[in-house]
Amino acid sequence: MRLRNRLAALAQLVRLPNGLVAAAAVFVGGRWAGTGWSDGRVILAAISAMGLSALANAHNDFQDRHIDAYVHPERPIPSGAIPAGWVPAIIVVAGVFGVATALAARPELGVLSVAVAVTMLAYSGIKERSGLAGNLVVTVIGSLPFLYGAWAAGNAGAAVPLMALAAPLQFGREVAKDIDDEAGDWEGERPTLPIRLGLTAAQRIAAAAALVALLVLAVIAVRLPLVIGVSLLPAVLIVLFGCWQLLRGGRIPRSNVFRPSNAFKLGMVLAIAAMLPAPR
Repeated sequence: MRLRNRLAALAQLVRLPNGLVAAAAVFVGGRWAGTGWSDGRVILAAISAMGLSALANAHNDFQDRHIDAYVHPERPIPSGAIPAGWVPAIIVVAGVFGVATALAARPELGVLSVAVAVTMLAYSGIKERSGLAGNLVVTVIGSLPFLYGAWAAGNAGAAVPLMALAAPLQFGREVAKDIDDEAGDWEGERPTLPIRLGLTAAQRIAAAAALVALLVLAVIAVRLPLVIGVSLLPAVLIVLFGCWQLLRGGRIPRSNVFRPSNAFKLGMVLAIAAMLPAPR
């Protein structure tokens, strides 16, 4: 029972569902580049994306453990489910794993993965100095799984429309997450957009970014078979719901499971799932 609890806490620390979403995005990138499901290079790139995602999330929780003790006491480190002293080793293992599998997929991806890992490790310091810069870092990194898949398949350019979709939606979600975490960021004196510009301005920026993503998705959808275009509708509706919540103003309770940050994440997951069967 104790081992099972530790493993569950570890999965929570590294945000295993996020890693699986990143892996799925790699496969979408590979499919758009014209490869099949069994392409070994794409599989390695997907595994790499999971490792790098684990690194980023574990490191972020480690850096935020004192703030999380106030805002998210249920998370693995402040709750004691994962001892803080273990986390640096988890970060190193995840980083080595992520870089090694990317290198095995393509040497160029290995080099890129080293840069990604270094940037992820620097993320907390970047966000401490500028919340906007931190948002932009996550925006770029969050769109890279599509590039990993297409590049591993030998056609990096195929990822451009997918990255154009992911980037604004990721940015909108990051700003929405900063709105969710405003109390903790005040405590940690982080200059995020809700703190620097105010709640209303931050909500409008997050909604505008998500709406840009929907425009890109519309352009992508017209190139896809009708059945896949229709299957994208749930993603569109959930993102629109998140935008509506933001634009109506006011504070959104954290108890709202479909608050904008979650709605934008679910929208991306649904869009990835819809596009997985589609070759370019």
